[in-house]
Amino acid sequence: MADTAIKSEEEKKEYFDTPEVLDQKVEMLALWIKSSEHFVAFTGAGISTSAGIPDFRSGANTVLQTGPGVWEKAAFKEAASKKGVVRTNIQKAYPTSTHMAFVELQNRGHLKFLISQNVDGLHRKSGIPPESISELHGNTNVEICTKCEREFLRDYRVRNAQQVHDHKTGRKCDDPTCRGDLIDTIINFKEVNFTHVLNHTQNLREKDLDLGFGHSAEADLHLVMGSSLRVTPAADMPMTTVSKGGKLVIVNLQKTPADYAAALIINGRCDDVMRLLMKKLGYDIPEWRLQRRFQVSLEQRKSGDLIQVRGVDVNLSPYSLFTKVEAKDAQDKGLYTAAKKEPFEVRLPDNCEDLKIKLHFQGHYEEPTYLLNLDMKEFRDNNYLMTYLMVFNPAEKVWEFCVPI
Repeated sequence: MADTAIKSEEEKKEYFDTPEVLDQKVEMLALWIKSSEHFVAFTGAGISTSAGIPDFRSGANTVLQTGPGVWEKAAFKEAASKKGVVRTNIQKAYPTSTHMAFVELQNRGHLKFLISQNVDGLHRKSGIPPESISELHGNTNVEICTKCEREFLRDYRVRNAQQVHDHKTGRKCDDPTCRGDLIDTIINFKEVNFTHVLNHTQNLREKDLDLGFGHSAEADLHLVMGSSLRVTPAADMPMTTVSKGGKLVIVNLQKTPADYAAALIINGRCDDVMRLLMKKLGYDIPEWRLQRRFQVSLEQRKSGDLIQVRGVDVNLSPYSLFTKVEAKDAQDKGLYTAAKKEPFEVRLPDNCEDLKIKLHFQGHYEEPTYLLNLDMKEFRDNNYLMTYLMVFNPAEKVWEFCVPI
């Protein structure tokens, strides 16, 4: 990685386009998006500040509600004690208007790929599928196996190591034929990549880099939002688009080293720019809904049949969602049988025709428990495996629906 520190007050200075100039610039961006054949976006910490997650390089006098960036806080005590600062735990943060606008642009077929330097996981949480994003510096909710390279998504922060170059989480791969050590995916500052930590992860990181550079080379329009473009090799990706004849658009409050190469520079808050952009494109920004998927399956053992419940991602890879799973015969007035750790397995009652399954969540957004009534006839017709989609309204604190998919 390049030296990332901001060394002068000029580099901390924030710029704002007038409303008239902003309108003209965003109008131009909208026209370019409409005509683009391969539109790629690149995001930095600036798109998450409105979610309450601080960036790294904002100065002591920033207009952002999250206050001074990480570097400024580390350098100046007065910056660390600034009043009126609004900050949110990453696990409880909501995707912003910018995050959700990108989801809509992808659904509409405009956005072909998204590259992010952020580790907060909000792009994945917003609805961007894993195959459509390169999270170059990792995801605070993802850990991978050092042996089989299997990915595990968790509804909690996976990193617990204290040393910069220590990435082991203390957990093991749940494949009984593997049981390799799991490590977090975070690329800390001063770490170029994982190759010096564990060679087993080299290919995975190279995949993200290859996808990022590949889509950047193919892009005719590359939109950078909320990034200082000071961290390489990530910052080299937008320049790849320029070298191939594509247009570079930068949306940021501070100047960047790539400004000279940009076809358009927009100085404004990311959410303000995206709201105006979507209005000009004629699209609504969707309200965020928390989506959860899980599978219910039957495992036959000599000691008796077990119902197993496991969270899954959109691609059906493992996703740890629950703190506890309880089950009982729907006709039984007695107590539930509880499974309090993964794998969540509960013995199936004899001659059970209908099953009640109670799901307990991590509760970052105050999700209540959910009671699933499992029709055993339908379950058998589906070869004892059913996958469900749940949608939670975080504003109303209710599960809107849960349906088999």
